[in-house]
Amino acid sequence: MWASGGGSILSSTIHRLLLALLLFALTPTSALAEWRRAESEHFVVYSDGSERSLREYTAKLERFDALLSSHFGGARTEARRLPVYLVGDGRALRVAVPGLPPGIAGYYSSSDTDVFAVLVRGESDDILLHEYSHHVMARAGDVPYPGWFREGFAEYFATATVTERGEASFGLPGAGRLQALQRNSWLPMDAVLRATSPLDIAGETGRSMYYAQSWALTHWLLADTARIRNLSAYVSAVNGGRDPVEVWQEVFAMTPDQLSAALRSHVRGRLSYAKLDMPPISPTITVATLSPAAEAVLLPMVNARSWNPEAVDGPALLATLRAAAVRFPDDPMAQVAVARAEMRWGDAAAAETALTRALDRQPDNVEGVVLMADLAMERAAEATDEAERVRQRDLARDFIDRGLAADATDYMVHAAEGRFRRYRY
Repeated sequence: MWASGGGSILSSTIHRLLLALLLFALTPTSALAEWRRAESEHFVVYSDGSERSLREYTAKLERFDALLSSHFGGARTEARRLPVYLVGDGRALRVAVPGLPPGIAGYYSSSDTDVFAVLVRGESDDILLHEYSHHVMARAGDVPYPGWFREGFAEYFATATVTERGEASFGLPGAGRLQALQRNSWLPMDAVLRATSPLDIAGETGRSMYYAQSWALTHWLLADTARIRNLSAYVSAVNGGRDPVEVWQEVFAMTPDQLSAALRSHVRGRLSYAKLDMPPISPTITVATLSPAAEAVLLPMVNARSWNPEAVDGPALLATLRAAAVRFPDDPMAQVAVARAEMRWGDAAAAETALTRALDRQPDNVEGVVLMADLAMERAAEATDEAERVRQRDLARDFIDRGLAADATDYMVHAAEGRFRRYRY
């Protein structure tokens, strides 16, 4: 029993200490970042920022999709949603994509296994709008376009704005592109016309000018209805195998040097931009809070999907995700993440165990069933017994069907279906 004097002082001190600890534990700033996932018709957006900003950003992307779809008459050949990861700073960006040069605030990747974008919140939105323009152009199922028009079109829409009321503007140059056109040496226009992509142009400055001049050429073309009509004839001839420069001179009656002079004059003049009134856009957006495991595994999981060996430190990533799986043994996201790492750098049996655990708790986890399908495809390819080969192939097909039933808009399950068709069993 406490003595009367000292006991009251001590108990009061303990009470204040416990109250302080309780308040500290309940303070929002003491908690780990809370990740959320927003789903809309064309996007899945992850963010550890506020729910309000997540909804606003997702709505902005849907309004941009509506603008591009209106340009293409609403044509769609497939329903694939684009995953977008919004992070707080460059450090978090480089957890998902290590090795990015300084000053980079956004990254887009498209491969046979994954398509996604990672962006620092509030920065480099034009990167995503540029790349999503490529998505929509391809989704329209139109004829192939020259490299300069593909990039010029994406640059043309990268600065677009669309309000909730449907008031759209687009076609203004990015400040950096316009500055490059005004200050830097231009590439010869025959090189721009013949290049199939920016990779055909040597040097970082050269590639930057390719983007800028492609924007200028596209802007010049779209500013005149007669030029737009001529573009159709030009594209048809080039797709028929003819030399792009020769066709340009024939269709537009201009040499590359004359074209360069016309574009320089166009850029120095009063640049116009397009405005469009569309119906009000109120996209349906659902937001869910992810489990605490997301803080530990979501961005490393993006890195684990990369098939660029230079972008992944496999052993380190495997160790990170193994530790997370131990911390969150009942969390499907953590188990799927470690399974992917085990399949690439560790043990296939451990991967299957983790996937089984994940799918027991979340049977419709698309990435989980896709990885199970990949395991079955590998076993089918390695099987020497015909009955076992057929069994594993059928198992892979069943897992892919589960993925399609769970979410037919997920790129990963369609990529797995493509691998299934290409496998030689």
